[in-house]
Amino acid sequence: MKGLTGTLLLLLTLGQIFAQPKHIPLHDGEKMNGVDPFSFAPQLLLSHTIPNAFRKLPKNPVLTPTPGSWDSRDAADPFVLVTPDSIMMFYDGDNDDRYHIGYAVLDSLGWNWEKRGLLLSGSGNAWDSYHQIAPVVLGESDGWRIYYNGHFEDEEIGYVWGLAEGRPGQIRYRGARPLMALDSLLWDFGGQNYGDILYLPHLQRYRMYYTGFQGPLAGIGVAESRDGYSWTRVGTQPVINRLPGVIAPDVLYNGREYWMYFVTLYLNERGRIATKICRTRSGDGLTWQEPEDVLIAGKKWERNRLMRPHLSYFQGRVQLFYCGGGGRWQIGNAYANASFEGAGEWLSRLQEGRYREITLTFEKPLNTNLTVTLSDEAGKVVQTLDLEGEYRALRPGVKQITVRRNTGEPFRIAMRLESSDPTRTPVVHSISLGE
Repeated sequence: MKGLTGTLLLLLTLGQIFAQPKHIPLHDGEKMNGVDPFSFAPQLLLSHTIPNAFRKLPKNPVLTPTPGSWDSRDAADPFVLVTPDSIMMFYDGDNDDRYHIGYAVLDSLGWNWEKRGLLLSGSGNAWDSYHQIAPVVLGESDGWRIYYNGHFEDEEIGYVWGLAEGRPGQIRYRGARPLMALDSLLWDFGGQNYGDILYLPHLQRYRMYYTGFQGPLAGIGVAESRDGYSWTRVGTQPVINRLPGVIAPDVLYNGREYWMYFVTLYLNERGRIATKICRTRSGDGLTWQEPEDVLIAGKKWERNRLMRPHLSYFQGRVQLFYCGGGGRWQIGNAYANASFEGAGEWLSRLQEGRYREITLTFEKPLNTNLTVTLSDEAGKVVQTLDLEGEYRALRPGVKQITVRRNTGEPFRIAMRLESSDPTRTPVVHSISLGE
C-alpha cells in the first residue's frame, strides 16, 4: 500500500507540475521591431518617447493622511504596481513618528485610491525596528518582492535595504540582516535609501539605483544582483553626484537607453533649500548626460518640496507619482502623453510541447489594433486568433481570452501592434500556454 500511495502521489505531483501554465516572457521575443517590453515591464507597448511635459492633476494631492489611522501624519514615497486586474500604490506613512508601509488600490472608475491598510511594520530584527520607508515592489509569479529601507532609530542617515515577500496577510521577511551592510570605508557609508530596482534581461541581472549618503551629502549609486537577494555595489563612487545633492532615482530602460528621473536639491529665489524632479539619460546606465527639469513645486500643498518620483503606464498615459509637502507629506500625480510609433511586431521563440490553449491578456484602445497569429516551424501562418470573441474583463479596458489551437505541432506566436493615434498604443500584459 505504501508503494502504491507513493506512486499515486508522484503521478499527481507530476500532473500538477505539467498542468501549470507556461508564461512566455515578453522581453524574450525572438524578433522585436518597434515594440518596447522593457520600460513598463511586463507590459508590451509600441516603442515610444516620453516628452518632458508633465501636467499635474487638478485634484492633487491624490493620497493624503487619514485621521486616526496608521498614516494620520504623512503619506509619502509612492510606488505604483500595474497588473492586469488591479493598480496598486505602495507608500509609507506614520502616526507616531515611526514610519511603516501600506498600500492602496485604484477604484473601478480609475479615479480614487482606496486604502487597504498597513502592510509592513518591521521584520522583528533591530536594524529596521524604527522606520520602514520607500517601498519598491516587483510582481513575481509567487507573490510580491517588497524591497524597502529600514532604520533602527529616528535619523535621516543610516538607512539600509531590506526585503519582504508574499501577499497581504502572508508577508515573510527574508533574512535577519539588511541586503547590503554599511561600511565606513565605502562611499555610501552614511546610508542607502530611496531607490529603484529593475531586471535587465540583456545582462541577466537585477540592477538597483539608490541614494547613498556621505554624511550630509547625497549621490546616486548602483548595485547589481543575479537573484535579487545578494547584492554587490558597482564601482567605488556614485554615478551621479551633484551639489548640493541628488536623491531618489527612478529608472526606465527601453531596450536602447536608460532614463532616470530623480530629485535635485537647489536654492530657490528666496535662498532656501528646495527640491525639484529632473531627468537624464544614458546609453549604459552608468554614465549620464546633463539633466533637465521635469517638475517644480508650485502648489501650496507642495511647500517647495517634491520627493520620490515614480513612473508607470496605465489609462493610456505615462503617470508620474511623487510626494510633496515636507512636515506633512502627501502624494501627487502628474501625467504625460507618450509619442508612439505607428506599428511594431513581436515574434516568440519556437514553442514545443502539448500546449493546446493560449491565454492572452491585453488592451486595445480606440484607434489601435492588435493581430495575433500562429505559425509553424517553417514560418507559415496556420491560425489567426479571434480577439473579438468571448473574454474575461479584468479591469476597465483589460481583456483576457483563451483560444484553442488547431494543431498540436510546434509553433511560434506573432503579434502586430498598430495605432493610428500617436498618443495611443495596444498593450499586451501576458501570454501563457496551457493544455
